[in-house]
Amino acid sequence: MVFKIKPREDKFFVFFEELADALCEAADILQDFSRTAAKAEHKLELLTEMEEKGDQILSQVMKEINSSFIAPFDREDILLLARELNNIMDHIQGSMEKFVMYKAEPPKEPKYVIKLINVIALAAREIKDAVRKLPEVKSNHNGLVISCDKIRAYENEGDYLYRTGIALLFEDRENVIEIIKWKEIYEHLETTLDYCENVSNIIKGITVKYV
Repeated sequence: MVFKIKPREDKFFVFFEELADALCEAADILQDFSRTAAKAEHKLELLTEMEEKGDQILSQVMKEINSSFIAPFDREDILLLARELNNIMDHIQGSMEKFVMYKAEPPKEPKYVIKLINVIALAAREIKDAVRKLPEVKSNHNGLVISCDKIRAYENEGDYLYRTGIALLFEDRENVIEIIKWKEIYEHLETTLDYCENVSNIIKGITVKYV
């Protein structure tokens, strides 16, 4: 009797790449808005559609993970990675939503907001690059570690920009409402980078397990 070994199910890599591609596109939309402040509501509509697509992909991952015979990684890692990728998308959309809702006047030093969004875009691109290396995790081990370290560095840079931007924000004590609005926007952007770091930690953990 011949037994056929069922190959691992690589559809999860497709899901990861779809989420990572969407992240980069979403970050580009937010970045474009930060530079031009044009068509805010239209950009929010686009990001909301992308967020909904991300939710659908996450639901598909949760559905497929229970029926897969041989998953490429531990099921817990697959689910964690999909969730954190989706969390980044949620927060990019949420940041755009706050820009639209608050209609905040430009802060004293708007360059820190723009730089923070630029860092998010860079982190998203690095995540996309790392996700594309995952199917061959053993041969791409060094490249994955480098990508994860870059993402963490972006998160650290984002922390600096966040702290500096908030400090400058509170120097202007005349308009408390605007301070509150921008503080929330800064916090939402900084949390987006926290989720990027979470993704890097998960990917680095996977590389350690499967060397």
